[in-house]
Amino acid sequence: MDYNIPQYYKYIVLFKGELEDVEPIIHVSDLPELKLINRGRMHLFDEFLIPILPALDYCLHMPRTELDTYDTDTEVLDKAYDVPQDIMIMPEKGLLLFRLPFQPTLIIYSDDCSEEVKNKAKRYNPVLGAVSILDLSKNLLVKQWNALFESRNLRNGKKLSDIDKQYLLDDEKQLLLPVLFSARQYGKADYVYHAVFNSVNAFETCANLLWNQLLHHNALMNCKGCKGDDSAAFRKMFSDEIERAKKSIRINVVITMPGVSQGQVNYGGLTAELPNDEKKVIKLLGVHRAIAKEALLVELPVAGKELFEKLNELEVNCKQGTNNKYVHKTLRDIGKMFEGKLTQEQMWAVYMAKHITVFSDFPIGLAIIGNADTSLQCYKEISYRPLSPLTRCLQNEMVKHRQIYYGHRCKIAFAECVLNDEQNRFIRSCSDAIVHSLKRLSEGNEKIQVSYGETLTIKDLKKFISNNMDADILHISAHGYYDRRSNMAGLMVGNEFWMADENDYRVPPVVVLSACHVSPRGSGTVNVADLFMRAGAEAVLGTFIPVYAKRNMVLINRLYTYIAEAQKGSTQYETLSEAWSGVVATNAIHEMAETSKKFFKWIWGKNSKGTLRMLDFTMERSVGRLHGQTMYADTISVVKEMLHEEGLDGKFDDILNQENYFPESFFYQWIGFPENVFLYNEVFAESIDYIGT
Repeated sequence: MDYNIPQYYKYIVLFKGELEDVEPIIHVSDLPELKLINRGRMHLFDEFLIPILPALDYCLHMPRTELDTYDTDTEVLDKAYDVPQDIMIMPEKGLLLFRLPFQPTLIIYSDDCSEEVKNKAKRYNPVLGAVSILDLSKNLLVKQWNALFESRNLRNGKKLSDIDKQYLLDDEKQLLLPVLFSARQYGKADYVYHAVFNSVNAFETCANLLWNQLLHHNALMNCKGCKGDDSAAFRKMFSDEIERAKKSIRINVVITMPGVSQGQVNYGGLTAELPNDEKKVIKLLGVHRAIAKEALLVELPVAGKELFEKLNELEVNCKQGTNNKYVHKTLRDIGKMFEGKLTQEQMWAVYMAKHITVFSDFPIGLAIIGNADTSLQCYKEISYRPLSPLTRCLQNEMVKHRQIYYGHRCKIAFAECVLNDEQNRFIRSCSDAIVHSLKRLSEGNEKIQVSYGETLTIKDLKKFISNNMDADILHISAHGYYDRRSNMAGLMVGNEFWMADENDYRVPPVVVLSACHVSPRGSGTVNVADLFMRAGAEAVLGTFIPVYAKRNMVLINRLYTYIAEAQKGSTQYETLSEAWSGVVATNAIHEMAETSKKFFKWIWGKNSKGTLRMLDFTMERSVGRLHGQTMYADTISVVKEMLHEEGLDGKFDDILNQENYFPESFFYQWIGFPENVFLYNEVFAESIDYIGT
């Protein structure tokens, strides 16, 4: 054991029974049996796990690392990123059949587990032992926090003065948990407990506590260069930094919104009323993620059939062909329906969010809300965690996920699944352009590697994936196939339809799908994007609707360019999530250009100074003038300024004034953990440099 490295605690929760591995593909002949199985369930939660929910509750009150148990330096706290409790949910047979490769911190078992399993759990010698769910209590919680402090690796750590101030919170008071870990570091446990225990609005109270805590921490970090013993000068500087932080600080937000489409209720036998057990599980998901990101948890009511029907209508019409004005209107309608579910305080949280994690089967980021002219996910970083099946979602969320660094190396495995024939000539040319761009980016940059394969059968694609398991990104260029009759959205690999639902392959951490409608959500479709998460991906980029190959090429090329620029030292975007936000937040000009051949020719032509207008727009005119919520209005303003200077007032008004452009960048969705994929990070860079020396 390295006694210089803080311990990350590992909790195991054992239950009696076996997890039901919900089949991703349900055939029509199975529907009667399916309805019987699904009776009383909305998001397919396995009833075997109900007895262990109190254990998961308990673990969310436990420290995440030993740094939680002692007074930790503010600068160390500042470097914390995605720090959840690491909780493994395991059937009792798992403990008997497999040997754990690590020493658990604590094992909690349901009381109905066999004596053999209980004894085996104790023989692992967990740091805190193995206990029954029935033994969990506030007194045990205090005892175990102190025991973990005593067993710390960093022996010079000073015990937190608030370490004994512990309560087992329930219901709405659990909203305080994401605030508590930092509050203890500042000796404010009593203060925050008192605030919530005496509150009539727990969400509003926790929002204020979190906001003030972030202001306090940010001000302290900005005052760290203050020298001397002049306390008055420090107080003045601290006060000034607080005011400055109020204008710049943004918060992390976690949103939970249950709900399934009416089709799943009618044909799959799911209930339209959220069962209490599933409601509890969804809260656990939200609290766990909010603790990890020191975020504010926003709990919304069931989405309801109206939202899904509106989205389904949009996806169907986009598949069949529609007009641009209809698309914008529908997204505003979705926005109004979404806003109707938010309280005033929750709306504040959404507007103040930097990153939003969404636990829902509905993609709320599509919504155009307030006075914005662009979808929410185009100016907020949003990561989705589909709720169904809920058992798998719970297992996947409760463990700590890895953080990945592409600043030192990024291998992209590009699988071409589109046939090279006359019918696909244009699509292949766009795909070839991405490959050409990747190879250009890799020239003289040993940090980017490219592996290309033409994989026109499922067998060939799986072989290519297997041969490139050292890849960091799997890029699949394919046709998407959305079969509404069977409610499946998958890939065409050559002439073969693939849902990626087998268990004989694994994928790299990031999967990029350059394909149409591989992740529609309106009808509760089983889709290939979700199944790649099942196959080991940490983040998958998919599409809701058919996408235009050339526009897809522009978006993806820009994303890969940002990765390459980060490797060369650019600090503009730290994570894959941030980089994608940067791509879509500046994509309006490209979408407008693709709407009209005449506008395309003009914007890609040269002005009187001999400069490409597109280059003038992107590198000069638009810098600092494009704002996320009003991306399109701001883009139009800059374009009209350019037209005015050339005496072309009124030209292209059919595009610029009437929303007669298709906002394709709205219809992409990241599921998983794109915020955990780093393009630039000083801590990772320093660690790699240290190892290299």
